[in-house]
Amino acid sequence: MKKKNIDFNNAIVLVVGDLILDCYWYSKNYYMLSEQSIPVASIKKIKNQPGGAGNVAKNIAEIGGKCKIISIIGDDNEGEILKKLLKHEKISSDLINIKNTKTITKIRIISNKKQLMRLDFEEKYSLNNFNLLYKKIINSLKSYKILVLSDYAKGTLCHIKKIIRLANEMSIITLIDPKGIDFEKYSGATLLTPNLSEFEKIVGQCHEEKEILKKGIQLISQLNLSALLVTRSKNGMTLFQNKKKPIHFPAISKIASDVTGAGDTVISIIAAALSNGYSLEESCFYANIGASIVIKKIGTETLNINELNTILNI
Repeated sequence: MKKKNIDFNNAIVLVVGDLILDCYWYSKNYYMLSEQSIPVASIKKIKNQPGGAGNVAKNIAEIGGKCKIISIIGDDNEGEILKKLLKHEKISSDLINIKNTKTITKIRIISNKKQLMRLDFEEKYSLNNFNLLYKKIINSLKSYKILVLSDYAKGTLCHIKKIIRLANEMSIITLIDPKGIDFEKYSGATLLTPNLSEFEKIVGQCHEEKEILKKGIQLISQLNLSALLVTRSKNGMTLFQNKKKPIHFPAISKIASDVTGAGDTVISIIAAALSNGYSLEESCFYANIGASIVIKKIGTETLNINELNTILNI
């Protein structure tokens, strides 16, 4: 495939899914209380950024695309922080604020480029009136051709079948980053992007390459998908399509500092590329390169279009 500079300036993508506040507490070093074997870290810097579906939207914005996110937040300061972060990233948002609910928040403590601990503050979002979310999606889909459903199993996409059905009726391309062991609810989507571990939870453990290929083809048929992309960390990723031979994209780099958020990068680049008119094969090619960049970074990080084009032209 010919390498060249690309841009996603004309890409427009709608993201619907679980919004999370990601917090990073940085320490230059830490020490152990020897008598209790407890690590002690002196925090020198704090960084907040949109996580979950918010990281997908941020990835799209960072590579030059335009993005809107529809999601749920809690009635608290963390929700207000998320609103400001999205605005700062120039991400359009249409959020439902649920009273007496806390925004899902994850705090990562980082020292010497290593994650010491993650603290989770979360209860699944419970939206009593799903029609409120559904109407927001209906109104927005009229302006988009690409829909990303970012499922972190936090409650926003509890009626995902209905959303997929709506998108299909409107001829919208639907990309889903799945979670859990119930993939039947994703039936009819255009593309699923599970990692190998998530894939094997559905189809069973794959000990050989031919098992991955056989079970990937079977899963596409079983779920009535147009395509399936299995991301495989240091082994790259494999694309399955209806009535086509699987295509494997070898990993650009075998070094992975942190795979956190790499799946968000993959689905973001595919969405932006498809919106710009690239084929699915080309979109996955670019996504594979993007993933090789972010896995070298610590934490849930994004990449920009210059980083992508630099690798493309090496």
